[in-house]
Amino acid sequence: MATSIIDLAAYSARVSYQGPLTHSLETLIGLHRAQAFSIPFENLDIHLNRPIQLDPASLVQKLVHERRGGYCYELNGLFRLVLQELGFAVTCLVGRNLLAGYPLRPRAHQVLLVDVDAQPWLVDLGFGTNGLIEPIPLVAGPEHQQFFDRYRLQAAPQHNFQLQLHMQGQWQSLYTFTLDEAQPSDFQMMNFYYSQSPDSPFRKQRITTLAAPGFRVSLVDQELKTRRADGSIATSTLNEASTYALALETNFGIRLPGRLPI
Repeated sequence: MATSIIDLAAYSARVSYQGPLTHSLETLIGLHRAQAFSIPFENLDIHLNRPIQLDPASLVQKLVHERRGGYCYELNGLFRLVLQELGFAVTCLVGRNLLAGYPLRPRAHQVLLVDVDAQPWLVDLGFGTNGLIEPIPLVAGPEHQQFFDRYRLQAAPQHNFQLQLHMQGQWQSLYTFTLDEAQPSDFQMMNFYYSQSPDSPFRKQRITTLAAPGFRVSLVDQELKTRRADGSIATSTLNEASTYALALETNFGIRLPGRLPI
């Protein structure tokens, strides 16, 4: 008998999911929402000079058993393992971050395309503070209210789609992507650049974010920010290593294996 790559019971406990584990749209949406509210986006291992490993065992160990977070290759990589264990057809795609502005970053954002009853759904748990809470159907035009944020897909030239978020009264493009399938080797190369290159934005900033039904919280370098459903934003600056560590544990459930200097 083949050994399962991921323990679904351990994963479900990690994301506090108590719904059905079936090959169904209900399960896809429920698991996506549960992970979005439980496993933070974070790049802190890069700043601890720890390697980012994308093999299944490393993803499960770090994100499930060590109760850490990760960036897109890790968060979507873990979710892909879960979905495949449940029998979903999952295709890996690559997007280009547009929110960062010009000059445009390379195409290097991992997203997933998941088929349910012959309908493709965009699945993405790795875009940080502006990312999806739930998957959305791969259909351009309709708006999708997800708690207090609103998203839509727009068709773009050259067979592209753009994911957009309604921000400050207007639609802002988050990233663009095509439907060309990517391979694990593609993400190994991207992961090496983003975790090792001095030009990588993830080596220049420490980023931790997590969503909740009524707010989104982020810690970027020393700035702790909470954006609430009513539009209010609360910010504070953490000037000591001890308060930084406390904020990580209190807001994101993260206990680091080492201390980051402030």
